[in-house]
Amino acid sequence: MPRDAMQALERDLQAERASALARIADLYQKALAAWLALEAGELEVLPTLEAQHARRAELLELTAERLWMLLVQRESVGLRDHRELLTDVPPEVRKRVGPRRRLPRG
Repeated sequence: MPRDAMQALERDLQAERASALARIADLYQKALAAWLALEAGELEVLPTLEAQHARRAELLELTAERLWMLLVQRESVGLRDHRELLTDVPPEVRKRVGPRRRLPRG
């Protein structure tokens, strides 16, 4: 492949990585906002305690997974220092960061 074509391809790939980073950053911010609203008592109360716990667990899993995805995407574009990003992450979310835990089917 000619050098110009390789450079064009690399530019396109980097642009796609940056676009993906912006998308996942937005998804993470939305999940974090929902988590913070829940923790501040700003979301409507659900009819049962079980439903409240399930919503809290789901928001924690979602926020932690999206943070993990954001960290991975940042790495893919060469941003390897995450300290500034992580300073605003609630401890409970930070402890859970990673892919969602899946329950076994059966």
